[in-house]
Amino acid sequence: MYALDCGKTAREAIALLDQLTIETFQPLVGSSFWIHIEGRKIELRLTGAKKVMESEAARLKRNPFSLFFLAPPLLPQQIYSVTHEALAEPLDIFLVPIGREPNGYSYEAVFT
Repeated sequence: MYALDCGKTAREAIALLDQLTIETFQPLVGSSFWIHIEGRKIELRLTGAKKVMESEAARLKRNPFSLFFLAPPLLPQQIYSVTHEALAEPLDIFLVPIGREPNGYSYEAVFT
């Protein structure tokens, strides 16, 4: 079984991600999340947590939602191990750059 950087197996990491809901993140809007890349600690400010429209045909375990972050550098689209002081474990989430802002770049992570 493939082990992730956070010390969890792939199955354990997916189970952790499956437990997250928009209500997990709404109180954290405006706070800082962190990623570590090449020895640098990079801040991701959570700027929003919004519900995503769901297809009636979808049979999802939770209501889908998106998280929106702002960070100074342009990061490539990929999975990042993201930490926050309010979360017990790092989260491996797929971040997609969605636009340039006056003070950095916007990113989205979609949870279905």
